[in-house]
Amino acid sequence: MNRMILCGKGVFYMLKKTIALFLSILIAFTAACAVRRSEPKEQPSKVQNELEKPERKEGREQPKEQPKREDKLSKSDQEAVEENINGLDLEEDLEITNEAEAGQMIQSRVGLTPIEVEKMSRQEAVTGSVTVLQEFRTKVPDEIQVDLQYDKYLLSYDYLLVTAEGKVDILDKPLKSASAVCQGMNGEKLTLHQKVSGEAIGDSNIWYKVSCKDNGEVKTGYIHSSNGVPRKFQFDKMLEAVRKLEREVKAGDLNFISNYKNANGAPPSKGDRATDEYGYRIYQSAPGYEKADTGSDFRYLPDGILLRILDESGDFYRVKVPSFEGEYYVPKKYIDPEDTLDTLSHVIVVDRSQQNQATFELSPQGDVRMISYTLATTGLQGDLSFATPLGYYKAIEKKERFQYLKDGSSEIAGYAPWAIRFTGGAYVHGVPVAYEEEDGKQVDPGPIEYLHTIGTFPRSHMCVRNYTS
Repeated sequence: MNRMILCGKGVFYMLKKTIALFLSILIAFTAACAVRRSEPKEQPSKVQNELEKPERKEGREQPKEQPKREDKLSKSDQEAVEENINGLDLEEDLEITNEAEAGQMIQSRVGLTPIEVEKMSRQEAVTGSVTVLQEFRTKVPDEIQVDLQYDKYLLSYDYLLVTAEGKVDILDKPLKSASAVCQGMNGEKLTLHQKVSGEAIGDSNIWYKVSCKDNGEVKTGYIHSSNGVPRKFQFDKMLEAVRKLEREVKAGDLNFISNYKNANGAPPSKGDRATDEYGYRIYQSAPGYEKADTGSDFRYLPDGILLRILDESGDFYRVKVPSFEGEYYVPKKYIDPEDTLDTLSHVIVVDRSQQNQATFELSPQGDVRMISYTLATTGLQGDLSFATPLGYYKAIEKKERFQYLKDGSSEIAGYAPWAIRFTGGAYVHGVPVAYEEEDGKQVDPGPIEYLHTIGTFPRSHMCVRNYTS
């Protein structure tokens, strides 16, 4: 069986033959607030567990109130042309990135690797009079073999996302009047060591002990909780997700919903909303009925979502969807029973609230190798954008690039490189590039490697945005 390595030292491998490429995106029920330049006013009191299961009732998810809006986004039937992929203006991402680069605060310069963090912990001096409330020491589970094929932006497994506007001082003591040892800036990811108690600022006495590199030298100090939020790589939850999908595949072949650009027919609508009561987009989905009857209640099953055919009833397949509880009846036109996932070789797990991801290779013997872990940017729920959908999905196709439209227009705005489509027009892809105009013609200014906003808060249209390499 042919397969594709998702990342390999900056190379996206393009196989000439037909491939069986498997992708699982496991994204949590709670989206982090999306901001442009600053942190939401209310700080989360703890790191949210992104891969926990949402509350269930009678075997089904609790439906939630969804925005009352129609799906009026510009669409195209052209090959490799999609809707706008930017939830927020790309120019703002570039401006923030330019500021970070000017201050030499990009991740490859300031981030500490896990090996450096481990070395520091062995040499760490006694904290002194500071009261330590929590230690941050995330480890990769023993069951996961670490064999990184991509290591360009390595960072610690626990980190603090700086949310202060502009720059903020990192102090030698958890006191407002303490001396600065270095500075951090909005969007920077600082190595996170401890949660401590210190001088109260506002209504909080919580500080974090952090480290970063300053001109190659490691500096350690304290930053008040009002200036950042803790994040982590939840490898234990990621492994749990991989193992669940592995069990599903071993139990029998999986299929998936196929309705890219409504090619197999627009699903029936539920009023004038763009999503159903569970937050799944109507466009490019299939109806999952409670009974083998189009008059029964239904929910939307998005394009690409993995499922198992249990049996058939007239014009319907009765299916089980690993991402959801219960069974559903789907019109046969939305599922190709011959297109199956029978072997699990590669899995990407995306953690939506932490804005990070990891890629795993699985062996026939059940070994799990982590070949990359990195930051990611997911979809922003907004008037003209959608949250990246939850669930297990198949990697349906890959493209060296695809183009995207301007909102409210049929005009092409730019492109995204190295793209893996997993549902509808949503991809895992590199940094978007907006075309420039010269003499009335669109010109490609060339690829963009890095955005400082990757790994901060949801900013894309629905896709999962990565560094281009």
